[in-house]
Amino acid sequence: MKKLSHIVGDLVLIFIALLCILPFVYMILMSLKSTLNAYDFSFSLSNLTLEHYNKIFSGDTIGRYLLNSVIVAFAGVALTLFTSCSAGFAFAKLKFKGNDKIFLLLILTMLVPSEVILVPLYLVVRGLGWVNTFKALILPLPTAFGVFIMRQAILGIPNELLESARIDGASNRKILWSVILPLVRSAMLTLSIFTFIGAWNNFTWPLIITTNDTMRTLPLALTTMKAQYDVDVGLTMACSVITFLPPFIFYLLLQSKFEAGVALNGLKG
Repeated sequence: MKKLSHIVGDLVLIFIALLCILPFVYMILMSLKSTLNAYDFSFSLSNLTLEHYNKIFSGDTIGRYLLNSVIVAFAGVALTLFTSCSAGFAFAKLKFKGNDKIFLLLILTMLVPSEVILVPLYLVVRGLGWVNTFKALILPLPTAFGVFIMRQAILGIPNELLESARIDGASNRKILWSVILPLVRSAMLTLSIFTFIGAWNNFTWPLIITTNDTMRTLPLALTTMKAQYDVDVGLTMACSVITFLPPFIFYLLLQSKFEAGVALNGLKG
């Protein structure tokens, strides 16, 4: 009976996994077919073509969109890690007046939907003259969520390690770089995955703050394709595949390192 329940559970999980994978299979197969009908779907591998991908990469804008997305995503990850690790260390291990109150106010900003601040953020960015610049696309990416993750990870580090480093003459900067960061690598990788995917898939803010094609990011290419060409399901799916693959690969690469870091921390504990 127990063996039967395990078999049923495995079958249910396999069925759920197939349901999750099916949309991606649909997207990839449709991107390789010339069709104007979204319902003209089959698992047949006949009549596959790279026509849509050739059409996309033959244009002048898609390469620039892709480069902009890469710059924004990686710069956003670096900036988020820098600010979140620094602020998380300050809130977790440094004692200063109003520490808990400031952190509480910071966490409360997570309750505010991002759509609410789009207009004031745009007014600030426009006032600074940053419209159609990488600064406008990258600087708003760090959020209180990253500070929260890093603070919670750093809180688990024993204070004795920090005191030993201070006795040896280490400054707070060296303690953060040499002691704290190697021990919270798993949290940093997790934050990197969330930040990269969020920055790469961000659509609303780049749409608002960029009016020049040379500064637009890859998710905006979907709307550009609809405007330049007739409604073509295959072309839209090809653009979706190009947009989907980089964050997926980034996630797969960091996931293995993340799991290794978790296992290593468990052995150390």
